[in-house]
Amino acid sequence: MGLLSNLLQSSRSRSRKQSSSRARSVLSYIPFVRWIGPSVSFAGIAAALVMVVTGRIDLSALDAGAESATTSESVSGTAFQSVTLSPLGQRSAATIRLATFNIQMFGDKKSSTRVVEGVDVMGTLAQIVSQFDLVAIQEVRGGNSVPVERLVALINSSGARYTATVSPPIGRTSQTECYAYVWDQTRIQMIRDSDYVVQDNADRMHREPMVASFQAITAPRDGRKPFSFTMINAHTDPDEVTPNATSNEINVLDDVFVRVRQFEYDRMGEEDCILLGDLNVDADHLQELAMIPNVFSIAGNTLTNTRHSKTYDHILIDREMTREYTGRFGVIDFQKDLGLTEEQALLVSDHMPLWAEFSAYEVPLGESVATRNESTQMIR
Repeated sequence: MGLLSNLLQSSRSRSRKQSSSRARSVLSYIPFVRWIGPSVSFAGIAAALVMVVTGRIDLSALDAGAESATTSESVSGTAFQSVTLSPLGQRSAATIRLATFNIQMFGDKKSSTRVVEGVDVMGTLAQIVSQFDLVAIQEVRGGNSVPVERLVALINSSGARYTATVSPPIGRTSQTECYAYVWDQTRIQMIRDSDYVVQDNADRMHREPMVASFQAITAPRDGRKPFSFTMINAHTDPDEVTPNATSNEINVLDDVFVRVRQFEYDRMGEEDCILLGDLNVDADHLQELAMIPNVFSIAGNTLTNTRHSKTYDHILIDREMTREYTGRFGVIDFQKDLGLTEEQALLVSDHMPLWAEFSAYEVPLGESVATRNESTQMIR
């Protein structure tokens, strides 16, 4: 059985670039600064829904090209039962699982869909996301937090306590996207006011990354504090990461990683920085990202698309600084685990979620959880 089955049993015109009146400088070489307070409060969802109903936000236009749902049923007013999740108490108190998931065209249409062509789209997404303590999500469409709201509500309908933060819409064209972080509030907390989108005044990236800092929720043990870390959620433009691209976005992300890490260290004393997301390249084409001392892609060239033909998604860490990595990682092959056809699986997403496991406790300098476990291990 695949990881999802095991986890279920035992335990993915920029309207225009905006600026902030409270922006602080993050990068000096590249003029990136903070967008303070990019998260969309879930308390404001009612207002957003009113805007949708009254037509002030044209979600259908922004979600153009999403899958046909001729046999679908809406989440609202549906007779379907809430998703059945595994008992959350079965997760290890000593470790946390972090994941990245590009939910293809995750807009109003997809987030309103339960069953289409024999697959429960939103039920499957909720089932997947609920297996992790924290998930960085890319490709949220529609210009607001509604799709993520629906996902969190569906997960929580089974008794879980998840929440999320969502970025403003980002992109150079009318087809903007939002980033999101979704996490289990019983196991992870976001550091207050730590979420922001780096601002790219030089316009070197189609979608500048979203940053947020988190901490594991666990009782101190042997004098060790809970693990805290900063995440950089990125989604490159596939046309801007080719060898012939005029300005390769991969060679911008290395500057983002270095400068954000320094900024967070200066601001909060945080030394653990994790860059993850859909980078649209394999490990052999990480270019300047791979040249940062000690930084590597945890999953390497593991295939991460649903068709099992490409490596797009990565989780990158500095092996010397982030010693909390346990050496365990994997992908959720939801087509295999849930017995779906390829066509059904593609209705969920064209990406599989990629995850990695970390200690819930800070690891002292000179010690490594992965070293103690002897090797990096791909979990299927």
